[in-house]
Amino acid sequence: MLKKETLDLLNSERKDFKNIFSICIGKTYLFQNRLKEYFGDYKQWNTDIKEGILKLDEKSFNVEYIGTTSIGDNYWYSSEVESVIPDQFVNLMINTRKTLESLGLKALAEVKIPLTEEINGYNLAMIYVAFAKENVACFCGSGDTSIYMFLKQLPESIFKKINSAEFSSRVAEIISTFSVNHKLMVKALLCENDIEYSEDNNNIVAKFNEKSILTIEFNNDGLLTTISGDLSL
Repeated sequence: MLKKETLDLLNSERKDFKNIFSICIGKTYLFQNRLKEYFGDYKQWNTDIKEGILKLDEKSFNVEYIGTTSIGDNYWYSSEVESVIPDQFVNLMINTRKTLESLGLKALAEVKIPLTEEINGYNLAMIYVAFAKENVACFCGSGDTSIYMFLKQLPESIFKKINSAEFSSRVAEIISTFSVNHKLMVKALLCENDIEYSEDNNNIVAKFNEKSILTIEFNNDGLLTTISGDLSL
């Protein structure tokens, strides 16, 4: 679940999809990158929806289900509308939708959502991971029908506090890959990792530790231009 300081950021902005996604993607993209390293290479995936298990080759992981998209239907379907999935493997998604509704984000709490270029399965899944009330990451099993899953009971290393070197790399990747509010994304990622920061005109100064302080500079349009300072591992 997003921290209070991050939710305060969201409440200070217009709650359109871009801003909501910007608040969520820093945290969840960080988890996804660490998850890829944890998985390593694999040749095949499969999921047993009756048991709540994801299999990557011979490795098994506990999951609950987030939702599905399909090539022939331009909609997102929340997992609980899939009657073949047992109730115990959709509870986290139901509770996540209730959280979104309680925060006034009703459009994201619907069980059926029309998809656009911006509102796609991956982006929706990242938002649901961010608002889930336990530490989870996401796996997408792709095919004619893509199924998105919460991965549960992962090592704490997936969720550890970010350092300045990783922060700099992930931020650069996010702004080159996604359409986000740069400054809002940076602030949310800092808040989620309990990194102290201050603002000075178009700059954010983030203190990761005594030896590692980064200055993140933005132009007048709010686009990130440079990150400078001492990086730490």
